[in-house]
Amino acid sequence: MKWVYKIVSALCALAILPLAIFSPTIYYYVSSVALQGVFALAQMMGSQALQNAMDKNELTSIPEGIADTLSLYEIGGLYERFSDGGSSDFNLAEKLDFVMPALYCVIASFVMIVICAIVTAVFAIVCKDNRKVIASSFAGIGFSIFFTMMFKELVNPFLTGQINMTDFIDVFWASLIAEIESITLTGTFYFIPAIFGFVALWTILYNATLPDKEKEIRKKMIG
Repeated sequence: MKWVYKIVSALCALAILPLAIFSPTIYYYVSSVALQGVFALAQMMGSQALQNAMDKNELTSIPEGIADTLSLYEIGGLYERFSDGGSSDFNLAEKLDFVMPALYCVIASFVMIVICAIVTAVFAIVCKDNRKVIASSFAGIGFSIFFTMMFKELVNPFLTGQINMTDFIDVFWASLIAEIESITLTGTFYFIPAIFGFVALWTILYNATLPDKEKEIRKKMIG
C-alpha cells in the first residue's frame, strides 16, 4: 500500500506540470466591427470561400468577433512584448507599467505552482513524514488562488478600457479592428488546485489507515 500511495501521489503531482503549461487555461473573446464588415461584404458578393469557412466552423450567421483558448505556453511571449525595449508612446508605457506588478505576480505564482508540484512529487516518494506532502499541496492550492487573483488584476485594465487598441495603434479607427470583451481562466485551470487538494486528501486518508504503532512513530517525526 505504501508504494501505491507514493506512485499515485507523485503521478498526480507531476500531472500538474503539463496541465499548467500546455492545457488551454485562458479564454478570450475579441469583438471586431471590421471583421463583421468583411464578412457582410463577402456574403453580399456571394463568396463561396466565405460560405465554406462558415460551414467548416458551423456558423449560421456572421461572427461578431473571435473567441479562442490559449495555454500559458502559447502566451509566454506576452512579457517580452510588454517589456522589450519599452514603448515610444509615453502614455502607453505608463499604462503598461501600471499592470507590470500584477504581471510579475502572475509569473511568480505560476513558477511557484510548478515548484510546488515538483516538490510534492519528490516528498511523496522520498519523505517518511507525509505532512510535508500535505504542506506542499496546500502551498500549491494557495499559489493557485493567488494566481487567479493576480490574473484578474492583470486583465482588468484591458476589459475596462483603461488599455485598448488605440493605445497600441495610434489611429482613431483602431477600436474597429478589435476590442477585448473577455479574458478569463477556463475551468481547466481549476483542475490544478483540485489535484493538489486530492493529493492532500489522499495523504490524509492513507495516514488514517496506518497501524496505531506506525501513527505513533510518525507523530514523533520532525521531518
